[in-house]
This record gives sequence, C-alpha cells and structure tokens, in this order.
Amino acid sequence: MTRPTLRSLALALGLGATANSMAATATTGDVDSWITGQQKTGQIAAASVSRVDGSSVESRGFGAIDGANGAKPDAETQFQIGSITKVFTDLLLAESVASGTVRYDTPIGALLPATLKPANPAVAAITLEALATHHSGLPRLPANLDLSNAADPYAGYDEAKLWIGVEQTRAAQRLGDFYAYSNFGVGLLGHLLGNKLETGYRQAVEQHVVRPLALSRTGFRTDTNAARAMSGGKAVQPWGFDDALAAAGALWGSTGDLAKLVQAYLGTHEHALRHTLEDDLRVVASADAFHITRVWHVAQADGKPVFWHNGGTAGFHSFVGFRPDNSKGIAILVSGDADPTNVGLASLGVAPVEPKPDAIDETVFGQYQLNEQFGIGVYAEHGLLVAQASGQPAFALSPVGDDWYAFGAIDASLRFVRKDGSITGLELAQNGHIQKAPRTAMVAASQAKEQVEVDRDALSAYVGTFDFAPGVTLSVKLGDETLMAQLSGQPAFPVFARGDDRFFYKVVDAELQFERDASGQVNAVVLHQGGIVQRAPKAK
Repeated sequence: MTRPTLRSLALALGLGATANSMAATATTGDVDSWITGQQKTGQIAAASVSRVDGSSVESRGFGAIDGANGAKPDAETQFQIGSITKVFTDLLLAESVASGTVRYDTPIGALLPATLKPANPAVAAITLEALATHHSGLPRLPANLDLSNAADPYAGYDEAKLWIGVEQTRAAQRLGDFYAYSNFGVGLLGHLLGNKLETGYRQAVEQHVVRPLALSRTGFRTDTNAARAMSGGKAVQPWGFDDALAAAGALWGSTGDLAKLVQAYLGTHEHALRHTLEDDLRVVASADAFHITRVWHVAQADGKPVFWHNGGTAGFHSFVGFRPDNSKGIAILVSGDADPTNVGLASLGVAPVEPKPDAIDETVFGQYQLNEQFGIGVYAEHGLLVAQASGQPAFALSPVGDDWYAFGAIDASLRFVRKDGSITGLELAQNGHIQKAPRTAMVAASQAKEQVEVDRDALSAYVGTFDFAPGVTLSVKLGDETLMAQLSGQPAFPVFARGDDRFFYKVVDAELQFERDASGQVNAVVLHQGGIVQRAPKAK
C-alpha cells in the first residue's frame, strides 16, 4: 500500500502567497518603518521600494545587496520576483490571444502532445483562462515534483516530467473549478504558450512582454547589481527553474521595472503591448477574500479596486500593487524572510479582510485512521474546511460534489462515505489509488490538544538555536504570546505549550520536546512529526 504523503509545509507555501493569506493581519502601511523594524530582527538583509504617483517614481534602498556591508540596493537592483512572474506569464497569454495564436477558451488538450492522454479526461478540457485564474482544479504542485531537495525544489523538473505530471494529475478524482492557487497550472500555461510560439517560454516572455514594456532589468539573468538570497540571516541558493515551471516564478526584476509596469496600467508609461490593458483589470472570478482578473488579484480600498500580486522564493519576497483611482502604486522587493504583502496592501489603503466562509458540512468533522500510524483529521479553521494528516500541515478542502472534496495544495481528494445518512469513514484518492479510512473519533486529534499557560520568564529558557544537521537548524525565539520556532529556509511559526517541556504546532501535526541537562538547563530538542523522531542539540 502506498503511504499517502500530503506535501511538506515549506513547499506548499512556496513561490507566492494565496489571496486569503493576508486576511486578518493589521498593519499601519508605513513601509519604511516596517522594513527598518524587520532589519533589526534579522528578517530583512536588503530591500528596494519604488513608489508610483502618476508619472513620478520615488525609490529608496535599505541594507546591502550582499547581505553584509556591500552596496545599498537601488531601483535597478535585481531580486528574484517569484510569483510576480505569473503576471508576465498572464500578459504573455493576453498577447497571444491578441495575436490570434490562441484563445482564452482554448482547451489545453489542443496544445498538449498528441500522444499524451491524461488519466482524468477532464484535464484535457481545462482552458488557458482557467490556468491563468487558478480555477483549473490542478493542485498547487505536480505530484511528481521531487521534494527531496527542499533547497532547490524546482530544479530538474523538465518537460518530460511535466508531461508525466499532467498525464497523472487528479487520477481517480473529480476535477473541480474552485479557486486554488497553482504553480503547476501557471507553469504549465507558460510552457504551453512557449511551445505554441515555437520559442520556449523564456524567449517568448522576453520577446512579447518584457521588451514591449521597455523593461531593462527584468529577465532570467543577473549582473553585479543583484541582491543575494538571504534566509535565517545566512546566504542561501536562489531557486533554479527548468523551462517546464519557469513561468511560475523564475524571473528576476527590479522595483524600477515593476514601477514601469504599474505606470503602463496607469497610462503614464509608453509600451508596445498589443492587447488592451484595461481588459486585464476586469474581474472574472472570486479568490477567497478577494477577486481575480486574468492577470491580477483584486482587493478593495475605500470602495475602489486595488490590483496586486506577490511572490516568495528561497531568500526573496516581493509585492507590487496599484490603484487606478488615484494613480498610486508601490513595488517592494526583499532579500530575507519578511513578506511585504500585508504592509504593501496597507500602504495602498487596503484593510484586513476575512474570507467569506462557505457553509461547512460539520457532519464530516472527525478523525479518520488509514493505519496505526497514519490518520487524517477533518475540522474547520478560519472559516474553511481543512484536513490534516499525521505529521503534516492542515490543507483546505473545496467541495466538488457528492461528498467529494479536493485539496487545492496537493494532488489528492477525499470522498466521505455515508451509511444511513451518517458519515462512517472516508476514501483518500491520491496517485491514482483509493485508500479507505474509518472514522475513529468525532473530533480531529489535533483539535483535542490543550494548551497550558507558561509565563514569559519560563518561556525564555527555551530560546536558542538547535542543530539537526549541517545547515539545518531550528531557531527558537520569544514571540508576543508564545515561542516562535523557525527551521532553516522556512517561516517562523508559533508553538504552544502542553506542559513538561513539550510544545505543539498548530500549522502542522508536529511537536517539540525539549530536554534539560543535570543542572536544569535546556540542552536539546526532539522533533516528533509523523512517526519520525529527530534530535537536535543546542548550539553552543
């Protein structure tokens, strides 16, 4: 039996935040103060900001491009822009439609190799617009993406693997049309367009989008004025992309170029694009707490639309947004672990928004056991129905009919089984296999954990750095209310006390057990996750 593996947390969050990730975080919108504050805590090594006001642009740099004492970044400094690449991919689609090369409703089956037959026939009917707007039903990542190299997960994923991923995706599952942010989908979109244009994606996007926009600092190569990727206060390797998924996040760019992109939409930057940019601002679908066009996510400020996108790769985070009603915009590029999305939106007047939850069928709540070591808990979180497998993060579920629910983040679905109208178990569909799990409890195991109160002085005893392996450390710091734990290359997450030196995560089914020496000082931590136990001594 194939043991189900609901993708690792770090990669599920890779490349860009989804629209609802900004939902309830308040911030003042003072970008400069936010950056300097993040510099003090080591979350930002370098940053560049360009503010747009009609035809004028004001830029400012922070930190050093080498993460130490080198040159300060400016409006021309290149950063890896991650999922803002998707804006350029969607613009390539718009240009291809304008030239008559494809249509928005062209099914991908018309562009796939003739010999490729998806295991799920509905996949071939997915339209190019559905790929662009994250309504294709494809998971965030292809199931055959090798996650063993977390430091560079997209490297080596070539065309041959992409075709296998398309052929196998959503096998034995229903294909929904719900919003689910998909690097797989937009990566596939760019690759199909590159093939159709007979140039490959990289040349196509440079020829048909970057050059017509007159952007001199946007591309796939860097020079000496490029920021170093930094995470956890250390230099890391920027992610590399084979052509197959390059369209999802491979571009490098500068805030100066992103400001020109904004000005093109505001009508203050001349360009040679064929299609009408106003069409890119028309809402075509919903996206959790926001809406989405064929190119942009859309928020609201003072009842007016704010168009935006963001991105995140190893050592880099990015944000660009603009308001046509007052001709203002901003581009923020960061080398470090701090995500500028919230402060970027706030600077444009966007207030925090909670997603509007759909009605949730609470009868599916509970714990379901596939075997002695592997179970799945189903419960509600922030107005969403989620499922959390042993040792894994919780992932949102979207209904696709007849008690079927699809994961957006991973290539898997659940079908709940009823007897006489009551839920008795579920079936996990993944990798073309169906595995049955009876319901063993009415409450998910992760929700049964109880937090105990620990005062701040006692929490400080756990602060420190713990070494799992060379280059793999756990940094534990005091947060506002509890401890914050950060693994190398991942964001920091809160952990909550259970008592007896044990803490648990809520974002993932994992726990930390701290150990003490004979004098009572914390000297090690043990990570318990999915039946795997790993010990890390405290660094001296």
